Amino acid sequence: MELKINLNRIKIESLEEFEKYGAGYNNLEKESVFIIQNGTNNAEKLIEAIKKIDISLTDHGEPSRLGYYRTHLLDSFIEAEDRELYLSMYDDWKKCIDEGLNLQIKLPFTFENSLWDAVFKCAFLQLSKEYSDKMKTEMKLRNFMVIMFNWIKLYFPKVFLCTRTLSQFPKLVYVGIVRTNEFLFFRLMALCGCDVFCINPYKKSEIKWDNISDIAQVINENEPVTLKIPEYDREKIIQEYGKKEHQKESSAGVSSSKELLNDTSRTEQTALSYETLANLASSIVMINVLNENGESFATGSGVLVNDNGYILTNYHVVAGGYSFAVRLEEEEDKYYTGELVKCHSSNDLALLRIQGSERKAIPVYIGSPLVRGQQVVAIGSPLGLFNTVSDGIIAGFRKFENLSMIQFTAPISHGSSGGALLNLFGQLIGIVTAGFDDGQNLNLAVDYETVTKFLRGFI
Repeated sequence: MELKINLNRIKIESLEEFEKYGAGYNNLEKESVFIIQNGTNNAEKLIEAIKKIDISLTDHGEPSRLGYYRTHLLDSFIEAEDRELYLSMYDDWKKCIDEGLNLQIKLPFTFENSLWDAVFKCAFLQLSKEYSDKMKTEMKLRNFMVIMFNWIKLYFPKVFLCTRTLSQFPKLVYVGIVRTNEFLFFRLMALCGCDVFCINPYKKSEIKWDNISDIAQVINENEPVTLKIPEYDREKIIQEYGKKEHQKESSAGVSSSKELLNDTSRTEQTALSYETLANLASSIVMINVLNENGESFATGSGVLVNDNGYILTNYHVVAGGYSFAVRLEEEEDKYYTGELVKCHSSNDLALLRIQGSERKAIPVYIGSPLVRGQQVVAIGSPLGLFNTVSDGIIAGFRKFENLSMIQFTAPISHGSSGGALLNLFGQLIGIVTAGFDDGQNLNLAVDYETVTKFLRGFI
């Protein structure tokens, strides 16, 4: 069993497409992309696209489990003690090559997943051998290896945030001059499953390497220009995002009972019958969580949230899973996937993707604030009982460590996690998350506002 990284089989033509490109992972195969854009046709549009992707791919709670990083420069300074370590690693690398002990080389970074670590070492060996064959001189090779070791130590931990679970592949954006060493380092990242987009807005790249277009997708736009690219500041993005959300919540205020009764977003719609709501179970799935041997060790539920096979569920449902078997109502065959597109452990949300499904999505609610006493329907697979439907009311609204939750009374049980909490119009108002074993029908769901933020770009 091995992890396979396919490079550049998916064509990406812009930074906007790169932002929307999913994990590209399924059944131990990852479709990585490595793009170099020289120049730009529209400087202002490029800057706005960079700002947008920074916000979109930066998780606004804890660091994204999938990882996103942007930089304009790779640090070339090396501490004296680090240089000694890297020279020792270089000697060890030569010894391993001479003795054919390729996978025993020592590198300044280790992937927790053994399959992923093997891919990393093979990619590094491939790259170092190509450089060795091309340069021919010991001094150039040694200097190159020291630089690579240093960049691996500095940047791999910033990009590859979670290396235990396969499918949690990151993205990197680089804005700056691309020389040969940068080109090869970013190629190494791409060969390890990181999607890389390099933007060289200043002048033509200074890469001295053969067949660049066979290694990277090259986009040549108009004459290069000098741009003031904003530096990536994750903490600042989180703070600014939090301020905007707080202002939006403050301006919305608290709706009065009279306003809610007169709200046209409620009164113009007709509530669906329970029989019609129950039919929406065709868009709710049961998830079997599989280990490395393909054995199921946990089950949960999920909700199709767009028509391209994206399934929203809880992070705690998929955490620790090697791959997933997804069951749809009225279909005998299961959909097997390892494509974990996005996840957020603090918000307990995760997004999977299956290929080949033509089921319609459940729309996410957009409208006035929910109210206590409002009738709801829960659909999930408690205790493995596929797509069980129950009803109740909203009992209250709770905050747990800044996570907004809906308390509801519709009965659930273990296995319901990741299922749908619907209003009477068939709209998703929450993702069923937890219940209190010691309490009767004291159940919680992640609310629709948190879900909407998490699904930005996917719905």
